[in-house]
Amino acid sequence: MARPPRLPDATIISLIEELRAQHVVLTGTRLREELQARHGTPGGVTRIYRLLHRATSAPPTPAAAAVPNDMTSDVAELQAELAAALERARLAEHREEAHQDRWAVEIHRLREEAHGYRDAAHRLRVLEQDVLDRSRELASAYLRIAELEARLR
Repeated sequence: MARPPRLPDATIISLIEELRAQHVVLTGTRLREELQARHGTPGGVTRIYRLLHRATSAPPTPAAAAVPNDMTSDVAELQAELAAALERARLAEHREEAHQDRWAVEIHRLREEAHGYRDAAHRLRVLEQDVLDRSRELASAYLRIAELEARLR
């Protein structure tokens, strides 16, 4: 099967501009669907997204830069809201990091404490065995003393 002819970048860019005038948000999928419908080929994914990115990251045209005065106050309000939201997000992130740090320290302390308990439990078993051995030796010594006293009488 033969490959469809490659569309020139200028054709794709003009289609991007046309679709951007019609739609607020233009996606790569929408652009590829329109290319398929108009030219019989959706174009390469990488190439289409590269051209779309280049066209959408271009500076706005002078006609779009002229904003009515009533919209500038809305823009100022939105920017203030954005700044407040960003500050709240920064504070929330700071609180979360402090929270995570506190609990990491607490977990470390508890692990160290548990490790100490394991050592103490081992030492306790050793000491219990020592006491048991000494008790046997003491009982044996009492028996020996009793034998010796019995011989003396």
